[in-house]
Formats: sequence, structure tokens, C-alpha cells
Amino acid sequence: MRIFGAILAILYGLLMIFAVIKGKQKSAGSLFIAVGAVFALVYSLLSLIISQSYIVILIAGMLGISVGALLNGIKQKNVHIPHHIIRFIAEAAITAVCCLK
Repeated sequence: MRIFGAILAILYGLLMIFAVIKGKQKSAGSLFIAVGAVFALVYSLLSLIISQSYIVILIAGMLGISVGALLNGIKQKNVHIPHHIIRFIAEAAITAVCCLK
């Protein structure tokens, strides 16, 4: 199950990096998203290569992505609360799958 979680974290991290690259605004929110995505990728690589789970790195990455998305929403003065709730649930599900052994 940990391998499936690592694959999900890799896909989510790559999706977030793609979103930052294709995004129109380069701001602090985008930086938080990019750093969080890198943390998710680092967790995945450590989990797959070293076979040890550093879940704190993944949690920090997911929090970074959430904070960055919220900052971008506030900056645009168009915060979509359901979007952030769905994002938080997806991140929590990925983290929970990564915790399972």
C-alpha cells in the first residue's frame, strides 16, 4: 500500500509543479505550492528507494500546497471554499494511504 501511496504522491507533486509552471502568477503562494510539491516528491523517492517512511516530509509538503493554494485564492479575492475542502480531503487521503503498511 505504501508503494501505491508513493505513486499517488508523485503524481500529485508533478501535477502541482505543472500547475505552478503553467500558472499566470508568480507569487508567494506559487512558491509554497512548488516547495510542497518538491517535498511530496522527496518523500516518494525516499519511500521507494530507501524503503523508509518519512511521513513528516509528506505532511509538510501537503500543508505547503494547501497554504499556497489558499494564498493564491486570497490574492485573487476569489476564494472557492469547496475547492480547498476537496483539495484538503484529497491530500489527507494520499497521506493516509502512505501511512498504511
